[in-house]
Amino acid sequence: MFEDVQPGPKDPMFDLKKLADNDTSPQKIDLGVGVYRNEEGGYHELQAIKKAKKILDETNPGHDYELTTGNPSFLNNAATLMFGGNSKTLNAKKIASVQTISGTGACHLAALFLRRCKAFAQSIVYVGTPAWGNYEPLLKLVGFEVRKYTYYDPQTHVVNFKNLLDTVTNAPPKSIFILQGCCQNPTGADLSQAQWRTLAEAMKKALVFPFFDIAYQGLGASPDNDVYGIQLFAEKGFEMVVCQSFSKNFGLYGERCGVLHVVTPDEAICANVRDQLRSLIRWEFSSSPAYGSRLVNIILENSNLKEEWLKELSAMRNRLVDNRKKLYRSLADVYKTPGSWEALLTTTGLFCYLPLVKEQIVKLRERFHIYLPDNGRINVAGLNPTNLGSVASAINEVVRDASKL
Repeated sequence: MFEDVQPGPKDPMFDLKKLADNDTSPQKIDLGVGVYRNEEGGYHELQAIKKAKKILDETNPGHDYELTTGNPSFLNNAATLMFGGNSKTLNAKKIASVQTISGTGACHLAALFLRRCKAFAQSIVYVGTPAWGNYEPLLKLVGFEVRKYTYYDPQTHVVNFKNLLDTVTNAPPKSIFILQGCCQNPTGADLSQAQWRTLAEAMKKALVFPFFDIAYQGLGASPDNDVYGIQLFAEKGFEMVVCQSFSKNFGLYGERCGVLHVVTPDEAICANVRDQLRSLIRWEFSSSPAYGSRLVNIILENSNLKEEWLKELSAMRNRLVDNRKKLYRSLADVYKTPGSWEALLTTTGLFCYLPLVKEQIVKLRERFHIYLPDNGRINVAGLNPTNLGSVASAINEVVRDASKL
């Protein structure tokens, strides 16, 4: 019966993780999968989460289902974190929020919902490259046509903003644009506040639709600054979707905790959108996992725990910046490694694109047991005091070997 089933397409990150996991060398350094690592290279559990676990254990809410759309208190706190407590759009009840299977699930649900809307029946979705590898298959899975444009300039290590604006200007009305709110995956290159303002005007004029994905709120700048673009678009009256993840900024990777927000024109339409999302959730996965959302909600509702979380988030963010500076100094100043390493200083968040080619990356894996994707993207959090020198030395060696050819 299944003789005609073919293997699924290759997943570079899945294959890379398998390679790294199967490497038993004590020299192994994993700079691949996008997880915030601690100074020992392991999983980093926030103290605020540890305390929230104890509170949850004491209250013991049991293991019953939450509502199909998610716990209302959690959803309100998540929306407030995203749009701000003083948001006119939020306070006017124009935002339909539902819990999802983390950020990936939010993106899928948003794509499915939009694909079923008459307004977007013929829409094209634009994805800036390099991009998170799940966007294109996720969008095509629900039937959207995907077009790509160049988002990142590897020569200047910043957003190719002119190309973004030109693409928006020339896109058909009702086109959908995938926009990452901060810490762009995989480049770490973000828009400035001035560029967000310019982009908003261009998108309003072009009559195109913003599809925001934000998985790293608080790891680029403060949580408020990282959602500047999203809050700006809401203030300007855009209808849009916002896909929110709590994996990275709360360390809840395996709990799959996320929210989809759909910004609508008025309260009546918002109620219809929310109910349509309820139906899609019910048909697809019935309800989201409760454990992670309960932990997040405990923290966001407790002023002391929220303050502790914000301080921990700041420490994580500062460590990422420090790691970037240290690797840059090692390559540019100490080893004087050929090439430009400015991307380490001009980008933010977990990821950075290093100017390495596939052959050099394969050598890093095979000769030095250092694992990163073939596109040169590194997880900056994977660097620590015990391995940063080895990483810099190895990069210097493979780059100089290539320059001799």
